[in-house]
Amino acid sequence: MTLAVFALTAQESLLAVWLVALGGAIGSFLNVVVYRVPAGMSLIQPGSHCPACKHLIRWHDNVPVLSWIVLGGRCRDCGAAISVRYLVVEAVSAALFLVLGLVEGLSLESAAAAAIVAYHLVLLCTLLAAGLIEGDQARLPWRLALPAAAVGAIAPLFGHYLRPVPALVAGGGPLAGLIDGAAGLACGAAIGLGWWRLVGPARLRGLMIGPALTGLFLGWQAVAVLALAVMAVHAATRALAIRWRWPDRVGPGLWWLAADLAWILAREPLARCWPLPA
Repeated sequence: MTLAVFALTAQESLLAVWLVALGGAIGSFLNVVVYRVPAGMSLIQPGSHCPACKHLIRWHDNVPVLSWIVLGGRCRDCGAAISVRYLVVEAVSAALFLVLGLVEGLSLESAAAAAIVAYHLVLLCTLLAAGLIEGDQARLPWRLALPAAAVGAIAPLFGHYLRPVPALVAGGGPLAGLIDGAAGLACGAAIGLGWWRLVGPARLRGLMIGPALTGLFLGWQAVAVLALAVMAVHAATRALAIRWRWPDRVGPGLWWLAADLAWILAREPLARCWPLPA
């Protein structure tokens, strides 16, 4: 990435603002997912409401990031405190959309850029939600990973450029996408299953879901390299948890989120090292 990425035109600046707004809205939705999915609640009904007084949140009090700041982190109706995590998740999601949009979206043709950015955001947003759910000491539902798994399996069949590092240097098209996905999923699932069974606890399904999705989306090379780093970080946090409580609030999905983001930002150098066949 060069400094030219940040020399934005007026049109690109508008795109950046749109990405931040969209990312904040998705972050707001992820807060709903993290709260409701483990409890088996509907994501649609009832609408967004205060957990304390149950009053529906007004549309102008539901603007990502800004509403929390304007309200001072409290419900307009009952004054109950609103966790700062709502603000943080919305801000992190907005930042993810902005960073990927600037780094990947402005360096490629528009159609390919939109596909790549959306593809990677599906993975990162799923890992963010998974990490937060397990940080709440809740069991991560398998169904949370199903939409991402469908995207990771199907999308590369129509665009082999979504994975810059092929599993095999042999042709392109749907067959290459199928081979890359199968190899990545198999490698990630094997690593995750072994890790989950060996170090547990069983409730931390992110130990398996994280590497499986990483392999499916980014390829077996990515999960093979990143697993070592994530395992080391997870082991360190477990050791720290003996003395402090905060490591228990960090689910493995968040470590995979950080590792995958680093890999994605290195996408162009990786593509140059392992060029896709014509």
